[in-house]
Amino acid sequence: MNTQQDFELTAKEIDELKLLMASSLGQRGTQGNADFFKLTDTKKIKQYLLKIKEFIFAPRNILTALPESICYLSNLEKLEINYGFITDRNSELHHSNISSSLTVLLEHIGQLKQLRTLIINSDYVTTLPENIGALQGLQELILHCNNLLMLPESIGQLKQLKSLCLNYCHNLSALPESIGQLHNLQKLELSICFNLTIPETFCQLNQLQELEIGSSYMTRLPENIGQLTGLKKLVLLEMVNITTLPESIGKLDNLQELHIASCQKLSFIPENITHLKNLKRFYIADCENLKNIPQSIQVLDCFTYFENSWTWRNFRYEEKEKQEAQQKEKIILTSEQKQAKKVVAQMRKDTATPFIKIKAKQAKKLSLTASKFGGVPYWLPEMPYPVDNNGEKLALLAQIDLAELPPLPDFPEKGLLQFFISNDDVAGLDFDNPLSQTGWRVVYHASVNPNISEKEVLNLSIPLENMPLGDTQYKLSFKLAQTSISPCDYRFEDLFKTTAQQLKITFDKNDEIFDLIDEDTHEKLYNSTAGHHIGGYPIFTQDDPRSEEQLAEHKILLLQIDTEGDIMWGDAGVGNFFITADDLKKRDFSRVLYNWDCA
Repeated sequence: MNTQQDFELTAKEIDELKLLMASSLGQRGTQGNADFFKLTDTKKIKQYLLKIKEFIFAPRNILTALPESICYLSNLEKLEINYGFITDRNSELHHSNISSSLTVLLEHIGQLKQLRTLIINSDYVTTLPENIGALQGLQELILHCNNLLMLPESIGQLKQLKSLCLNYCHNLSALPESIGQLHNLQKLELSICFNLTIPETFCQLNQLQELEIGSSYMTRLPENIGQLTGLKKLVLLEMVNITTLPESIGKLDNLQELHIASCQKLSFIPENITHLKNLKRFYIADCENLKNIPQSIQVLDCFTYFENSWTWRNFRYEEKEKQEAQQKEKIILTSEQKQAKKVVAQMRKDTATPFIKIKAKQAKKLSLTASKFGGVPYWLPEMPYPVDNNGEKLALLAQIDLAELPPLPDFPEKGLLQFFISNDDVAGLDFDNPLSQTGWRVVYHASVNPNISEKEVLNLSIPLENMPLGDTQYKLSFKLAQTSISPCDYRFEDLFKTTAQQLKITFDKNDEIFDLIDEDTHEKLYNSTAGHHIGGYPIFTQDDPRSEEQLAEHKILLLQIDTEGDIMWGDAGVGNFFITADDLKKRDFSRVLYNWDCA
């Protein structure tokens, strides 16, 4: 069949093509199907066919076989076939006709020389023809084919292919060896291909930038995955049988994102991931068998552990939306903002410090000495229980088992640190005197008596409810990380000026510092110190109380509890406790500074 502009059309082929157009969900490059049906002149029909750039094919009852004459669409750049997919099972179209018509199409698809994108969504495709290798201009291949059994070796001839996505190819058992010949491939997605194996030649894809493997029974990744030197993003999702990652992953020098989620048997993460200097995002979610993540990994700025995959997926979605919005806005920074960005970058280096992130999860039953927000506190019955200035007993806000914490300078290594507050509208705080422990208390137990029972403490008739927590208790887990100064911190402005002088960067003396810092940079600084944590730098919704001279030495953050989920300080505020360096060393918690505020 001649598909050039001088091709001849028979009356039968014209009728076939009209049926084909009637089966289309849409096409790009023409005014629409209605125009085609009005044409009678063969020359105009050919001109119409040659204009079509994109064709979406999803027949129902009107076509029982795809005509070979589809190849007259010789300038077609994108072809999407939604044919005989599971949603069509109730169609009157016979399954045998579906299979045969697909065979006809695929036998001749190699003639579509201009094709750039091919998408096939079908239950009835079991293999692709060898002549698919003739599509020398193909850049994107997406297959959503439940019964696909194999890919032809000729796929390696697609030298311009940049993206290969295999989704829901349940019965595909292996990628062909020729996959390694796709030297321009930049994205490979293997999703819900349960029994798929990957050949070692896969690691020859030195231009590959994104690799996503999801819902797979694969037991291991190729040992030489470190040869994928161009890889920037690696996502491993629901790989239920994988137990370890290959050591060579530490050689992926250009890797910027690493996502691992719902890999239930994964128990080992190579510590050499810390060698990946370009890593910007490293997320692990819902990997219940991964008990011991090396501390050197936990302290990476880019590392976050999500307790469940739903939270991780939601986070990824929001992050993607934010990135797309930023790209659309194409924010152009002023020269002053660019200079301020340099100052802030230096400040982050100069103020970098370890801190402990806290994750809080609602729990029904916790031991008396467990780390917790809310609930029943450990207490010796013979000791006077803390009360407010009206004699009302205080409720437990937080209890920290210090032996569970990663090490922080000068913090006790054992014992219990407790925070009590009054169950009133101001959570026990005297805003005029935030050092006065009249409506709240910080208590340190250097050791605990394991024989004290919860029943003995409850016999003291203690309250189990307070303003930020309600009557809910939370189990706590801890992770060492690193952060830098927050724009909320009272020292921020002076440090900005000092750093600018050191960098020999000058600004107009009338410029407000926070007007110089662009919104995105400010948000990142703020978010880096948000959440529940110990140590590091605080956030406030209003002002830092330590800007007052008599409180300025309270530089160490004992505890920050942020608004999160059902934890609520007033109108979405935050609570903080601070101590001086000398008092912490002396284990003297009588002069702690307590503050909470809300918008």
